[in-house]
Amino acid sequence: MTRRIPRGQATRERILATALRLFAERGYGAVSIEEIAQESAVTKGAIYHWFADKDDIGRELQHELYERLGLASMRAFTSDRDVVSNLARAFDAYLALLGDLGEARFFLRDAWAIPALDQAGRRDQEDAVAMLRDILAHAMERGELVDLDADALSSVLAGAFAEATLYVLQTGERARVERVVRHVLESLRSQHAVPSPARPARPARKAHR
Repeated sequence: MTRRIPRGQATRERILATALRLFAERGYGAVSIEEIAQESAVTKGAIYHWFADKDDIGRELQHELYERLGLASMRAFTSDRDVVSNLARAFDAYLALLGDLGEARFFLRDAWAIPALDQAGRRDQEDAVAMLRDILAHAMERGELVDLDADALSSVLAGAFAEATLYVLQTGERARVERVVRHVLESLRSQHAVPSPARPARPARKAHR
């Protein structure tokens, strides 16, 4: 059964989809509210009903995209695998979806250099660090990871994952990043932990614009 979207909500989603296309095609700074309204076939008043300004649209797009990426990562976790294997699989799933986002990849790449969007992205990053910290702390309690400070380790890993994401967005070289991340994660495995059996990896695809 097809989900019915309320008319007002459908307008909001059309505005976001149009803005994303324009940001990806022309660059965030080159797009105005007037152009978004014209391309969305709505009035400026309709846009301001949903969003305070262009930056508000950009922040919402950024949040929704990273939320999708985060959910894809969490779905990669399985109870029958150790934390290092799960984290590696989660990052692979994250990069796989990142490669499938099409034009949205170029908006995310450019958003890193936009201060108004970077601040909102940092809030999402803080939430991710807190979740990662809990995962790492529990894994240390089970003896799966070397005994390190969970707060410091979660911040370092989250920063490394963020830089790895930016590298893929800029270069499209997903396979290189996956190898480096797996090596870093494996270095955290406790000597007493038994790795989960390897499963076939999804082939990496190089992103092209």
